[in-house]
Amino acid sequence: MRRLPQVENRGYLLELPPDEDGFKVASTFGATIERLQYTLKRRSARLVVLTTPEQWRRVGGSAPDGIKPSLGAPSPLEIARKWLSAEGPPDLPVDRWLTDDDIVALLNGQPPVEALEIVSLILDAHHARDSSLPNLEALARKRKNGGNTPFDRQVLSVIAARNNWRPQLLSWHKESGRTSFQRNFLLACATLRGASVAHVYASTAALASVFGDDDPSLKGQQDPGVIEMVDSIGAELQADDTVTFNRPEWDDAALEYFWVDRPLSRVKFLEWLADAPLKKPKAALETLTDAERQAMAERIGSFALRWAVRHRRQEPLRQLVWRWHNTPLWTTVIELLTSACLQTASGSYIHEMLLQWARTDNAAQQLATVEVCAGEFGVLYTGKALRRLRHAAGSEDVEVREALQKAVHGLWSDPSARRTLFGYVIDWCRDGGTRLEAGQEAFRALAESTHPDAPTLPALLPHSDEAEFTAPVADLIVGWRALLQGTQGFERDGQASAVVRLWLDAALSHPHVHADVLKIFSTSVKLSDQTGTSGENARDRLRAIAREWAKAAALEQSAGRIELPSAGLAHRAVYTELAQLLDDAIIETFQQTLAQAGSEKESA
Repeated sequence: MRRLPQVENRGYLLELPPDEDGFKVASTFGATIERLQYTLKRRSARLVVLTTPEQWRRVGGSAPDGIKPSLGAPSPLEIARKWLSAEGPPDLPVDRWLTDDDIVALLNGQPPVEALEIVSLILDAHHARDSSLPNLEALARKRKNGGNTPFDRQVLSVIAARNNWRPQLLSWHKESGRTSFQRNFLLACATLRGASVAHVYASTAALASVFGDDDPSLKGQQDPGVIEMVDSIGAELQADDTVTFNRPEWDDAALEYFWVDRPLSRVKFLEWLADAPLKKPKAALETLTDAERQAMAERIGSFALRWAVRHRRQEPLRQLVWRWHNTPLWTTVIELLTSACLQTASGSYIHEMLLQWARTDNAAQQLATVEVCAGEFGVLYTGKALRRLRHAAGSEDVEVREALQKAVHGLWSDPSARRTLFGYVIDWCRDGGTRLEAGQEAFRALAESTHPDAPTLPALLPHSDEAEFTAPVADLIVGWRALLQGTQGFERDGQASAVVRLWLDAALSHPHVHADVLKIFSTSVKLSDQTGTSGENARDRLRAIAREWAKAAALEQSAGRIELPSAGLAHRAVYTELAQLLDDAIIETFQQTLAQAGSEKESA
């Protein structure tokens, strides 16, 4: 309800996040819809909720009657017809394609995503030149009509591509005289699509070296050259010196064939794959431009993502994160993972993978998780993002901790996420284990934030004319207790000291928060018995920071940098009031100790 924009005549699409261990949509969600109906009706708005049947059975029990429409199963044939009519060229014979027995057989029973894959293959086959269509005699014999028209060859291309060109690739690999150089060149061309042939040619030698094959001699004329190699894999060399395949999806099929055919070479291949956009072969005169390198990285990332999701194995994505960490391609892999989190086909698997990464000790995987959670994934799936940040909060890596603070700042910018975010941070602050330090840093990040229109008022404190979320005083005490315990003296920890001074300034400048700030400070150190260096405890550190704050104001006044004559006195008055509260707490603790000792003596 809090996230619903205050506008009229709007339509909204809400996709419920998949359930997972530790995070599930509330079982009372259905009851929320009834309240939403009233609000939406007043604003002339509509809401469409996307969920799975299993999830709806769990959460939709209290939903209003008749809220669930009867949609039925979409016809894959009609999906294909609408897409081909909308996306295809004017000369595309849609009816002929969708009445062909083999195409109809491919479409029957397919879900919408698979139907669109077949549509893509049909469009690719239609755009291919007739002279470049493969001669698939063995496959043609299986067709009932046995025709040999250009359209028949287009249909054969779609059928073969739908089956990953497996029989055709097997025949190619089994041909007499086939060399490892040719196999590696096919693999390199399929992977480095769009790169110059010189770069692919040189990268093939690097791949051979990674596999331990005989290194081809590229500088002389002993081994086949580019033109011969391109011909050997059934590809074409374009005018811009790039290699293209005429068979639709042939490059993806070649990659899939290698993965199945060479299980013991997968790790080495992934290492080469991740390094390919980073290396600059010295033997080739042509080098990749930044745009070409970026395009190659995106191509490799798409393959890694597609394979990882299809096979439920994260090795390709993990290798990219390891190899692209601290390189210009880091942003590319973060964008790839973020996009995958938001897609229905890949979302559930990537969500689970990021949860596993957050729990690992690998800094690159944790950093990737935190940065993804700080972006659009965190905005749309705030609860899930915070759960992953909670696990990553135990990291000791400096870069991960800095990213965690940025993530906290970023999520705080969404008003509807603040209550949940603050609750998680306070839970970290209560944790006496590895998450305490992360809680200290996250709380400091929130405590130093200020209201946009009141730069001297911390965002965690209430604004006099705002009704947004404000943190409960009891939770602020928990956060400040954690932060002050981690402060190793006001001279050695400037960041935490600066936050204390910000809040003291707020107590001085904003009367409506004066009492709360002093109460929060005095109570947060009241029960603390942890000590830092040189025998300092949290109370002593707080007192020292406040004393320096008051002295600094007096010095500025004497130097003429503060115009109001009473400014220094006001700072001193705030310090005196805080010191009195701290002293009262000491007396109270002393009296409680005496009373407890007397009680124990009487019991004895």
